[in-house]
Amino acid sequence: MRELELDPQPSAALDAIWNRNPRLAEQLEVALDWIESDPVDPRARRRRFSNGMWVIGIVAAGEDWTLVWDEEESGSPIVRLIVETTSI
Repeated sequence: MRELELDPQPSAALDAIWNRNPRLAEQLEVALDWIESDPVDPRARRRRFSNGMWVIGIVAAGEDWTLVWDEEESGSPIVRLIVETTSI
C-alpha cells in the first residue's frame, strides 16, 4: 500500500477541524482512507479537474467540504487541499 501524504495546508486544516468538529473530521478521514487504501477507488475519483487533480466532496455535520488530491510521479497519493466548499 502506498503511503498517503498531506501538504501543509490540508494537514493544518484537518488538525483544526478535529479540534472544532470531530464528526466532520471523521468523515474526512474516511475519504483519506479511500485514497490511501486504493487510489483508484471510484469514491476517490468521482470528479477530476482538467489539471489532473481529483476532487472529493464531503458533507457531514451540516458542513460541505472539498478535498483535492493527486498522485506524485512515484504513484503515491498526496492531498493538496482541504477547504470548506463555499471558500472555493
